[in-house]
Amino acid sequence: MRLTTALICITLLTSCSRKEEDERPALERAQEKLQASLDSAEARLAEGTAEAKKALDAAMKRWDELRPEAERAIASLEVRVDRLVKDPEALKRLPADALEKARKHLDTMRRNLADAKAAQDQGNTNLAVEKADAIQQEREAVEELLVERPDPPRQGSKAR
Repeated sequence: MRLTTALICITLLTSCSRKEEDERPALERAQEKLQASLDSAEARLAEGTAEAKKALDAAMKRWDELRPEAERAIASLEVRVDRLVKDPEALKRLPADALEKARKHLDTMRRNLADAKAAQDQGNTNLAVEKADAIQQEREAVEELLVERPDPPRQGSKAR
């Protein structure tokens, strides 16, 4: 009998605790679910923030490398173009429109550098890096334009 009574008591207690759980206010359950969702969202936000910081740090490092390279490239090409302008013999060893094209590329490079610096100042490091990369491509184009050909044949001498 005692065993039967004990089993009945356990059954009643178990059913009472289930009823209490079921009768718990819906607001309480909703609050718990909301808190769990907030905790999950905060964790995802923290992960995203960490990833964004890594990407920004990488872009900042790249900008810090590219900016001085771009400035040096522009300065170097400006000196080279200035020398060519002052050396008519060297100009003869270039294609006819090479100097004008080189000047246009240099203008584009200067604009890109100004745009890159402005973008960086406004916090858009990715755009700054993109513009600095474009300067490097322009530099290569200018260098190709300014490759001098061997001395052209002198006028007045005929091939024999």
